[in-house]
Amino acid sequence: MEQRIFLCGIQQETASFNPNLTPLEEFIGKGYAQGEAVVNNHRGVKSCGGGMVAAAEENGYTVVGGVDIGCHSGGAAKDEVAQWFLSQTLPMLRAAMPVKAVFVTLHGATQSDASDDVCGDVLTAIREVVGEEVVIAASCDLHGNVTERMMRAADFISGYQTYPHLDFFSTGYRVASLAIRKLQGKPTRMAWTTVPQTAPAHGYTTTAGGLKKLMDRAHALVKDGTILDFSIFQVQPWLDVCKSGSTVLVAAEDEATAKAVADDLAAEEFSLREELQGPRLWTIEEVVQAAIDNTEDKPVVLVDSADSLGAGSSADSAEVLRWLLPHRDTLRSAITVTDLPAVDKAFALGVGGKADFTLGATVAPSLSSPVEVKDCVVRSLHNGDFILEGPASRGSQTSLGRTAVLQAGQIFIVVCSYCSNSRDLQAYRGVGVEPTLCRLVNVKACTSFHAAYDPIAAQTCNTITPGAAGVQLTILPFKRIPAPFYPFQETTQDMVPAAVCLR
Repeated sequence: MEQRIFLCGIQQETASFNPNLTPLEEFIGKGYAQGEAVVNNHRGVKSCGGGMVAAAEENGYTVVGGVDIGCHSGGAAKDEVAQWFLSQTLPMLRAAMPVKAVFVTLHGATQSDASDDVCGDVLTAIREVVGEEVVIAASCDLHGNVTERMMRAADFISGYQTYPHLDFFSTGYRVASLAIRKLQGKPTRMAWTTVPQTAPAHGYTTTAGGLKKLMDRAHALVKDGTILDFSIFQVQPWLDVCKSGSTVLVAAEDEATAKAVADDLAAEEFSLREELQGPRLWTIEEVVQAAIDNTEDKPVVLVDSADSLGAGSSADSAEVLRWLLPHRDTLRSAITVTDLPAVDKAFALGVGGKADFTLGATVAPSLSSPVEVKDCVVRSLHNGDFILEGPASRGSQTSLGRTAVLQAGQIFIVVCSYCSNSRDLQAYRGVGVEPTLCRLVNVKACTSFHAAYDPIAAQTCNTITPGAAGVQLTILPFKRIPAPFYPFQETTQDMVPAAVCLR
């Protein structure tokens, strides 16, 4: 008899301080598939779903597709998103039954205007349909907020083990393999605990520092057979919800081992709370001065992570430009701003046209202020399509949408419709702006830019800038996070609860 596994997914990383709610059309427009297309889209692809499909089919299971939707990071999803997803997915799941398992690709930190825990809602709804015997397994981003509600519904959850994220396929494969172990009758338990802390995303990577050492130690425990799997989440820092924390999950053959190792890893995660806050922060003025003083034949990179689209912000701040304008004739610089009205104006003027522009604060005007720029020349116009140089996603095509390059003295201003993949050098090179010829380059990204920019940069400066993903967490308008919660209040080791197995 055919043994089926049902596959579905809903993904968005929510930034609570982005005032613009994300509607259903954003999810459907950015990534939507249904039925057999879900399986076909993932088969052979280095995605979480691809890893799930590979593990299932290698073990003789037939994968049946449900609904798969997702979009870029942004403001909280409208409630219609989760309601529509469930209204489409659950009937398809009922029609596919009996199934041995349900695999779900999630982000793990999705909030709506009706729920703090969309992922928990989705997993719970699936559990109510399939009952207690069917295995549910989910993949999550390293920045997921893995709640008790999620763990009571899902048998297994695995998160990315890399930041910048590189292990999409292996994450899906790992969690699917845990589910298949259980289906094969092999003892498999997962323990959960959560550490009451968060950290700005620029503050750490898994390639260096304390978090790398912690990940390496956990990997060694998998390699020597002590445990089967682990995930150490660094919760999305701009998620303002009542139940939040940096979760540790451990899978092992027995409950005692899973709990003991989870407690041990959580204790080390807690010990890193200060280090994870990251290196010193620069003001924009300080970075501009560093670029002026720079004698190397390489640019200073101003990291504008607070306005990173990938972190859920609006990518429409021109505040850096405000500080560059006094040096417009002497400091060769490059900056990107999402600004549809400016794009329209530039296209109306045409290449070579000259005018004054008001730039910035067109998507989320409550987060930054517009900047007046006199005598801008329209240098070039583009459809915005470009091929990623990488190394991440090298060769993939993406787009800035309709884009214009404006020139104000020595400042090259890329005004675009959609600030996509600013981590990649081709976001500038693809529209004719060469970063290596600049003395200052503005990059709207948190950490993902390092692989591309570090080799060409004289210096990278994590900078205090406006945006929904502000780097100074303690001054952001949090209203709902639990307390005590580091870095907002001091915490102690005894505030980390003992690990539990909830299924």
